[in-house]
Amino acid sequence: MTSFLWKRKAGGNISKETSKNFEANSKPDGEDLSDCEVDWISLAPRRKVICLEDAAVKSNRLKQEGVTLAEAERYWEAIQKWNQALQLTPSNEKLYEMKAQVC
Repeated sequence: MTSFLWKRKAGGNISKETSKNFEANSKPDGEDLSDCEVDWISLAPRRKVICLEDAAVKSNRLKQEGVTLAEAERYWEAIQKWNQALQLTPSNEKLYEMKAQVC
């Protein structure tokens, strides 16, 4: 394996005057930087959201969660889960039936 014997200095092309101006204008380490006017959240790259479940699968999951809550006698929470499932699949008669049995 060959190694190169030269090293490049970082910032070798920066003049002494520029370096001194930067050091004079920069804030010391102990100073608070929270008053900075840059909105860093808007500068962050946007991530593509991948949906792991479609409406039918999510509706089925919410239905099963509602059944579990109803068996634990937590009826209001079960009804909320079934309402969320009905928003995704309003044609599912089974959800209406389950909701009617609890009410």
